[in-house]
Amino acid sequence: MAREKKQRVATDAAPELQTNPFAALEIQGRASQKGRDPRLAGPPQHQRPGEPPGPTIKKRLLLRRSTAHRGGKTVLVLEGFSPAWNAGKLEDLLRELKASLGCGGKVEARTLELQGELANRLIPLLESRGFAVNSGW
Repeated sequence: MAREKKQRVATDAAPELQTNPFAALEIQGRASQKGRDPRLAGPPQHQRPGEPPGPTIKKRLLLRRSTAHRGGKTVLVLEGFSPAWNAGKLEDLLRELKASLGCGGKVEARTLELQGELANRLIPLLESRGFAVNSGW
């Protein structure tokens, strides 16, 4: 029995589009960068008198104790940092806390881990820096 020849499918690039559906968006984007089109800007951000300008980056944090997979050693885990807290800011805060408490610690996936049972000393330090702390135990 003879084998049938397979038909080849053309994989050439498609013909160019006659009109660009995104052309209007490009023009609006360029115009807004130059003259700041107020129609494209978001709603006005209202600010209370006496508040510093810009978004507040400090907020409520969750503090929990963890001993899992650590050989019985206690670690305090701080989580709930806003996206404005990048890795550099988290490292700086961790460095200050470690120096104040005299303990070790690390930044792990947007959380701070501090070694030891130091919650009674850690909470007042965080509150003095403007954070509100909820303990998860």
